[in-house]
Amino acid sequence: MSTHPNHETDWNYRKTDQRLITVKTKNEKVRKAAVIDILTNLPFAIEISQSINMDNLQSGKEYLARFKVYTSKNIKDIDPEFLNFFDVVDVDQAIEDFIKAYWIYPSKIRFELVEFEEP
Repeated sequence: MSTHPNHETDWNYRKTDQRLITVKTKNEKVRKAAVIDILTNLPFAIEISQSINMDNLQSGKEYLARFKVYTSKNIKDIDPEFLNFFDVVDVDQAIEDFIKAYWIYPSKIRFELVEFEEP
């Protein structure tokens, strides 16, 4: 049984965006990295797509990252104040909103790195 979330059944795809990030650390076993968004200076975790060679992603470097954002379909533990944010999937939220919401509900938001390049 896979430990990776099933994006088709458990998660709502929200958007794809590009951001400047700095990679702080990476874990090749679980294919995740801790990054800092350059614009907001907020850290968050990002999953690394299987199509990416993690050897090319170096800690301490800045990258222009293209990633997909998903929100959990399971919103039963969400504060009523935030229900629309998670439940209304046809609204185009700013990427900053997802990064900030990650700090409140880290298990309800997933970022998946699909491409990156040095700026």
